[in-house]
Amino acid sequence: MLEDFPYPWHEKWAQRLHRTLTQLFPGRQPVQDVVARAGIDLTEIDTDGAVAHIWWRVLDYAGRTGQVRDLVTAAADRLPAGSPRRRTLDDLLLDRPVSSDGEPRGTDGAPRFLHATDDVLEHEARLYHDDLTLQIGRVPALIATLQRLFEHAPAVCKLTVAIGPEWQEGTAFRIGSDLLLTNWHVVHSETNGGRATRITAEFGYEDDGDGGLRTATTLPCDVATVTGDVDDDWAVVRAPLDDRWPIIALDGAVEPTEHSAAYIIQHPDGQRKRLGFVRNQVSYVGSRVIHYLTDTETGSSGSPVFDASGALIAVHHAGGRPQEVLGKPPAKKNEGIRIPRIVAGLTAAGIRIG
Repeated sequence: MLEDFPYPWHEKWAQRLHRTLTQLFPGRQPVQDVVARAGIDLTEIDTDGAVAHIWWRVLDYAGRTGQVRDLVTAAADRLPAGSPRRRTLDDLLLDRPVSSDGEPRGTDGAPRFLHATDDVLEHEARLYHDDLTLQIGRVPALIATLQRLFEHAPAVCKLTVAIGPEWQEGTAFRIGSDLLLTNWHVVHSETNGGRATRITAEFGYEDDGDGGLRTATTLPCDVATVTGDVDDDWAVVRAPLDDRWPIIALDGAVEPTEHSAAYIIQHPDGQRKRLGFVRNQVSYVGSRVIHYLTDTETGSSGSPVFDASGALIAVHHAGGRPQEVLGKPPAKKNEGIRIPRIVAGLTAAGIRIG
């Protein structure tokens, strides 16, 4: 795949590589370091502007000069061996197929937000503080938050979705006795209009905290039960669930507020379960969606978003591109669907949650 000429922007793997490099190396200097390590002539590439645009030019140039494999090798070499963030790069180097999360995007790779765009505004960049320390008096509250999130975590699962010959990954969580909630785009393909032909949920796909790995429980979902709303980007599917996994009640959702915290339990890039919990301020609250700076990746689609009290506030559905604003570290904002919007959709569809 990496020898295709010119760079095949129409291919999903090529689009995925662009998003991966933008996420892994979101600053102008890291881009230049990787490009130089790959032996690519920097004088031929315009390195001004947004990082996503720089990586677009780099890949386009590397495709014309036959240096895409060199570029991917150089990028992988910048990451520790065994790092889960190398997965996409290693798969491409070994000519293995890579997954997608099916997130709707424009021709320039920009995610389709339901409100405005993923551009990070000045007031949002100012929320992205350089100081990651915390006043000691706030530690008990943080511990209480993390404990509540830890109790929710078993309800969250990784989804692997087959759509014809393609496959993609996402996240879901239990909202009823046999019901999982995720995004519409996780279980449908925008490119061919298809819907899932097979869905597998993995619960307990996580580490044990001591360097080991837990044994995940894999369950088949009933693809015939997939129901949702493409415009509000939510979908539910039924699966044989039991008491090992708690239910995250939708009727416990609360009203989010700007500048409050947003915590996300997720399977980023198909990795074992992780928690987004730093630089996680909410930057916009609307009747349909919220925006937040909490870190996500491909595969995080469908993840539950919580506030500091552990109450559900949204379902993550779109991740923005890293951007440098006001000299701050590269920041990106993401978008989630408000829970009342989803509850209204479930009610209109006649879906009982209990």
